Amino acid sequence: MKTILFLCTGNVCRSPMAEGLFRHAIKGRGEFRVLSAGLGALDGQPPTQHSVQAMREIGIDIAHQRSRALTADMVSAADYIFGMTHSHVDTVALLYPQVAEKTFLLREFDDSLEPYEKDIADPIGSPYDIYVECRNQIELGIATLLKFMEQQNLLTKSENHTAAGVADFAVGADHGGFELKETLKAWLRERGLSVADFGAPKPSPLAKRNWASWFAPAA
Repeated sequence: MKTILFLCTGNVCRSPMAEGLFRHAIKGRGEFRVLSAGLGALDGQPPTQHSVQAMREIGIDIAHQRSRALTADMVSAADYIFGMTHSHVDTVALLYPQVAEKTFLLREFDDSLEPYEKDIADPIGSPYDIYVECRNQIELGIATLLKFMEQQNLLTKSENHTAAGVADFAVGADHGGFELKETLKAWLRERGLSVADFGAPKPSPLAKRNWASWFAPAA
């Protein structure tokens, strides 16, 4: 059984979401022990309310998870360690140089991003829409990670048509298209499909059309 360890700073926002998303994505695709921890965490803290809400919105419950401070035993036991930022990866390499070869940046495997774009910023203390954006970044990071793991024969191929079994659709719009985007998201989720939302997070005051009629069943 492989042990996967996700790291952030306080283990109450990013890494708990990563743990929940990864565990959900690998169901039925191999034997894994999935953990998360924080480089500056206090033990026993619940995920932030916004983190729980953002995950619940896509059908994943992380409310039961509790924070843990990173220990040498965790690092030693992990087969792969994934940090949310370059700083997390660098800190692990500094504290535990013997595990540098098994420590990666979560979005390291996304070739569409420039190096400076691969960090996932801490949303702690931010409005809810920032948490949603953070969740979406983690979700895509895990999607590219799972592609890499498939290529390395570390897990079985996904049976669905998505690249990594995380999201069926990715949606995005400017502020003027916010209402259409939200209606489309609801319509897809009612049909059992998962959706990654890339904004805009708020509507335009000028957008007043009844987009719901676009998805009404034909008479």
